[in-house]
Amino acid sequence: NSYLSGFVILIFIGAICVPFIDRSTAGEFMGNTQNWLIGAMIIGMVFSIITVSNALNSIKYHVLKREGRLNEVAEDEDAGSDNVFSRLWQKLQDSKPIEEESEIELDHDYDGIRELDNNLPPWWLWGFYLSIAFAVVYIVRFHVLGAPLQQEEYEQAMVEAEIAKAEYLKTAANLIDETSVEILTGEADLKAGATLYAANCVACHAPDGGGGIGPNLVDAYWIHGGDVKGVFSTIKYGVPAKGMIPWKDQLKPIEIQQLTSFILSLQGTTAADPKEAQGDLYAPDGAAPAEAAADSTVVEEPTDSTSN
Repeated sequence: NSYLSGFVILIFIGAICVPFIDRSTAGEFMGNTQNWLIGAMIIGMVFSIITVSNALNSIKYHVLKREGRLNEVAEDEDAGSDNVFSRLWQKLQDSKPIEEESEIELDHDYDGIRELDNNLPPWWLWGFYLSIAFAVVYIVRFHVLGAPLQQEEYEQAMVEAEIAKAEYLKTAANLIDETSVEILTGEADLKAGATLYAANCVACHAPDGGGGIGPNLVDAYWIHGGDVKGVFSTIKYGVPAKGMIPWKDQLKPIEIQQLTSFILSLQGTTAADPKEAQGDLYAPDGAAPAEAAADSTVVEEPTDSTSN
């Protein structure tokens, strides 16, 4: 009874603490299979202790009865044995008190071990009945009335999530990445891109994009792709092997998009001292490769320089 009382008290304490638990932490805890296994082991140990305790009490009763000391000890224990948890446990088990076990004793005797015809515990019976009722409701709801099954609910939820994601990305400029970036043509965006270029890129690519330490940005030849996604990705992740740092930690996604758009706007312009072309001739999808810009000298092999 002491173990059972302590177990119930711990459950109540846990219920009181629930509102004060961080949801993300609780979600991680509940999602860990190991925690469920440990919890099941603890519950199993508690019920095992209770079962063993009841068995020991039964043995104690029969030993005292055989020695003629039952009444003497029972008077000392009766005062503390009748409490709320004892009565609750008795109802949950629907078992006969030790004093009345003779009423359900069977004829079987195995070396002094008697067999009793106890009823099934009410908690087990009600759990069994509820599982049958649940199964009937489940079958009617999902297989008769046609409610969506878990797989269908999952697929529908994924479709709704994709729609919500697309709507969110339309208004979330800072969530732009190399898979969703588009060229900006607005004057304000190109001006912002020019400012970013002047502050971060002129040292390697020249103020007019003609190239220096880094490649020429005004011709049609690109080492890592000349479309908006390729240029965005190159700026974002850099080319550390050739000395170009990743700019994702210094610039916001919208700023990288503005910078990318400005760089692409330099295509076809004339640089004062253009560097020789590097990489492959880029042509938009469905278009024939364009000739190199007039101010660019085409070479067959790319040189070891900072990549654009």
